[in-house]
Amino acid sequence: MARILIVEDERDIAMVLAGDLKVEGHETEVAGDGETALRRAREERWDLILLDVMLPRKDGFEVCREIRRARIKTRVILL
Repeated sequence: MARILIVEDERDIAMVLAGDLKVEGHETEVAGDGETALRRAREERWDLILLDVMLPRKDGFEVCREIRRARIKTRVILL
């Protein structure tokens, strides 16, 4: 079972992704903005981060850069 952080500000999209991944046996958490995503990426160990590009507070590109600057090696898929 993978732990997946879903970073998506569109609630409906986030819930569909989370639901589909849970059905497949994965543990998910949803962050709705870039600042929350960055904080959660630093606080927990994730197997994958699904990261939307267009986000409030910090865009996905900046979140990804800061994750890498923090030497977090989690795989990131930009949506």
